[in-house]
Amino acid sequence: MAFQHKILLLFGLLSVGYCGLFALEPADSILYVKRIEVYGNETTKEYIILREMSVKVGDKLTAEALQQDQKRIYSLQLFNKVDVNYTVEDDGATIFVLVYERWYFFPFPVLGFKYSDTDKFFYGAGVMHQNFRGRNEKLFASFALGFDRWVELTYQNPKITDDDDLFFGGSVGLQDVHNLNTDDGFYTQTRFAANTTFGKRFGLYQTVLGSVGYEQWDIDDPRRSRTASSTGKDAFITFGFSYTYDSRDIREYSSSGYSLTLSASKLGVGNSELNMFRYGYDLRGFVPTADGWVFGGRTFGKFVGGGAIPPYLHNYFGYDERIRGYFRTVLEGENSLGTSVELRIPILTPRYFTAVTFLPPEFSVWRYGLYVGIFADAGTTWHRYQPFSDVRWYAGYGVGLQFLLPYSLVVRTEYALNDLRKGEFVLDFGASF
Repeated sequence: MAFQHKILLLFGLLSVGYCGLFALEPADSILYVKRIEVYGNETTKEYIILREMSVKVGDKLTAEALQQDQKRIYSLQLFNKVDVNYTVEDDGATIFVLVYERWYFFPFPVLGFKYSDTDKFFYGAGVMHQNFRGRNEKLFASFALGFDRWVELTYQNPKITDDDDLFFGGSVGLQDVHNLNTDDGFYTQTRFAANTTFGKRFGLYQTVLGSVGYEQWDIDDPRRSRTASSTGKDAFITFGFSYTYDSRDIREYSSSGYSLTLSASKLGVGNSELNMFRYGYDLRGFVPTADGWVFGGRTFGKFVGGGAIPPYLHNYFGYDERIRGYFRTVLEGENSLGTSVELRIPILTPRYFTAVTFLPPEFSVWRYGLYVGIFADAGTTWHRYQPFSDVRWYAGYGVGLQFLLPYSLVVRTEYALNDLRKGEFVLDFGASF
């Protein structure tokens, strides 16, 4: 371990010991913050860390606020571990934030089977930078060959300058992929898309985004209704807007807080043959109990309006969104609704392991945990011509193990029964919601 990292580790241990002499409970109402000092951020700019803190210089010090700030800084997914401690001088306190940085630049493989069919294999590679210039900027680039082919580039900047909370993002991509509506046979869709997003964050929890983009779709077999145009080629401009309120503690695997996203977009303007609206909501909440159990719930809806909606703009379960119990079943419609509830029971609450010293510092601190998850999912899709009272709902429920691994990786192994009493094993990555 480098000398500077040994000093930081020693500082962290001393800070923890020192804080034991000054319990926050009796001091919550009398201590004020005089200074905030950040250590360990060799790459990350200091203002990226301070931006996530509710406690500012001059504020009254509370234990709850410090704990929440520690979780918010960790939720940046830039650090393997975050310690937030303090010392007392007269009637004031100095807060010390100690971060253990991750490795930020990764190549990764792209592998998959379209429609879960081993004969429809695609492969490729990508690279991502999670902290470009130390400003929490994200860069992603990927390509794929085989059954589906594409090349994509994405850039996100959550804070354009040091003194603002303005967001900028952009993406461009060219895809040659097969359709998702498998009941209509298999055909190829060539899609070019470019998008720019601007936005602003208000305080710690609220973000407003606006976007403008351009899309072009070419279908190799332009049968009726596969595109809005009879020629098999659609080209249109898009405008979008979204509002998000997010008070969750740790986004990779939340244990408290709420999030709400409202979105609306217009696809096609002027002489475009495509003329439609999309709008939706996504509400999530997490309530912890005294013994560490977490009850979580999610409900979401995606809806359309306007003119004809081609299949490539339909909503689906079985791809990005899934119903456990019908995990591999594809449900298609113009509109969709879904809901999930989950009880998370800790077997190993999140903790840290300091790895052997021959590893680079960015890989020497590992966060891990293990939970049992008891869940139930339900969802449906439908077309606008269908009476909602006639729409069939699909549901499943089950239990599984949820592994919290280093670098914000979550792996779930689950068994689910659907409403027809048919069971299936599920292996998936990331929290269910």
